[in-house]
Amino acid sequence: MQILNSKNVHQTTSLTYMNRYPEIFSACSNYFDGKQDLKILSYGCSTGEEVLSLRKYFPTAHIIGAEINKHSLAICRKLSVDDKITFLYSRLGEIQKHGNFDAIFCMAVLQRKPHYIGAKGISSLKKIYPFEKFEQQIIKLDELINPKGLLIVHFTQYSLRDTIVASKYEALGNYNQDDYSLPVFDKYSNLIKNPLSQNSIFIKLHK
Repeated sequence: MQILNSKNVHQTTSLTYMNRYPEIFSACSNYFDGKQDLKILSYGCSTGEEVLSLRKYFPTAHIIGAEINKHSLAICRKLSVDDKITFLYSRLGEIQKHGNFDAIFCMAVLQRKPHYIGAKGISSLKKIYPFEKFEQQIIKLDELINPKGLLIVHFTQYSLRDTIVASKYEALGNYNQDDYSLPVFDKYSNLIKNPLSQNSIFIKLHK
């Protein structure tokens, strides 16, 4: 992954499991209050468990699972799913064919080697995973979201609040990543020693 997709990859592991974030999934489902035919993107869907979980919370939604790891994607494509679920290779042009979206879930994706970083006591991500890479990905995701849609960025080493699109968003409730026990960093890619609570669910206010 790091060699073949060095320019595009964020997280380098494929860890996932069913219903991994029930509180966040429920909050997002409640926000849409039964709205039908939503379009949802699971960005970095790994081997598909997140997409299968989202189906339980959004029974009528069109769900796109995008994954850059071709081995994981092959597993996704063998899953038994309904005709409103699609798995595709995570390339912007391919994703755009299915957008814009009412919700984008980006869960434990926008980070790099978080356990290694924590164990080694690394205080700067400038050479490993600079803030600019995170911000450019947030900008790309922002372009795919409808106004009043949700962008969910959870378990990440940086904050959406530090990006240039932050003014377009307001937090939904107090859903956060306080249980993320690994280091977080500022917009200069430097370690934050006493980080504030970091929101995870954001409502897009305008284009």
